[in-house]
Amino acid sequence: MIRIGIDAMGGDHAPRVVVEGAILAAQKFDDVLLKLVGPEERLRSLVLECGGDASRLEFADAPDVVEMHESPVEALRQKPRSSIRKLASLLKDGQCVAIFGAGNTGAMVAAATMYLGLLPGVKRAGIAVAIPVGQPPVILIDVGANVQCKPAHLVQYGIMASEFARRVYGVERPTVGLLNVGEEEEKGHALAKDAQELFRSAPISFAGNVEGRDIYRGTTNVVVCDGFVGNVVLKVSEGMWERVTEMFKHELAGRGGGAGAGAGAGAGSGAAALAQALAGLRARFDYNEYGGAPLLGVHGTVLIGHGRSDAKAVASAIRWTREMHRAQLNQAIVEAITAMPVDAGGGA
Repeated sequence: MIRIGIDAMGGDHAPRVVVEGAILAAQKFDDVLLKLVGPEERLRSLVLECGGDASRLEFADAPDVVEMHESPVEALRQKPRSSIRKLASLLKDGQCVAIFGAGNTGAMVAAATMYLGLLPGVKRAGIAVAIPVGQPPVILIDVGANVQCKPAHLVQYGIMASEFARRVYGVERPTVGLLNVGEEEEKGHALAKDAQELFRSAPISFAGNVEGRDIYRGTTNVVVCDGFVGNVVLKVSEGMWERVTEMFKHELAGRGGGAGAGAGAGAGSGAAALAQALAGLRARFDYNEYGGAPLLGVHGTVLIGHGRSDAKAVASAIRWTREMHRAQLNQAIVEAITAMPVDAGGGA
């Protein structure tokens, strides 16, 4: 059985949607045993309210919660009985093989780094997100774990994300691009220029600089950036897609409502076809389909979910957590990192 720990108190709509998502996942995967972390009595009551089978779930009592506005490190230290800290300890002690949480991202990263530790040779953990531009998706790393990167961190992100693309998505030789303000080698700030030199000696297929528009063109399989830039890219993408879908809905509603008198049935059927196409695109770009993003570089399998996750997103995240564990990604990351030339791994 694959035992996965779930932060039941993580996310904007926790704990109910987390419990509902766990119930859905438990019904779908016979080889998964889920351990819900949070106030135990409250969680047991919720499972019954939601019609779940408590025999398919385990519980770990953690009465405290790290709130979204709290400083991650301080909260973890001041709240030793918080669900996030308990979640990390379960993985560290071998009571789980993987964990998932949709709460305070900084606290998840801090807990994994402080209590689980980094893989041998890894200097900083990074969050990798699959951008659904096609098959395979583009892997964007980092999107928020490390906002003060050094060149060696970026290179290792490229290595780890390459192994992610290879092991999970079956890309035989992933190409890696460095996000920059231009394709030319001389473009960018000192971090980007220094990182290019290291990338060329790394055991990956480095394709040089890529621009922001290249992410959605699928120019490379992996796009590397620091966590500050990556998080901005991710949030802008989410906001743009939400706004575009709202505009489409508004336009479709107008076309459908005015089709009767002049345009005839053709306009209505055209609007229906557009609505169907939009629904397909929305499903393709919906974060609920992916559920979570792996934190690469730490011991164990750690997935971080979107704060707005609903039950479907939680169930999807559990599915992806299961797949990540089965891929044995960490072993491949360690092998690739240790293959990196010594003179290319400088920097703390």
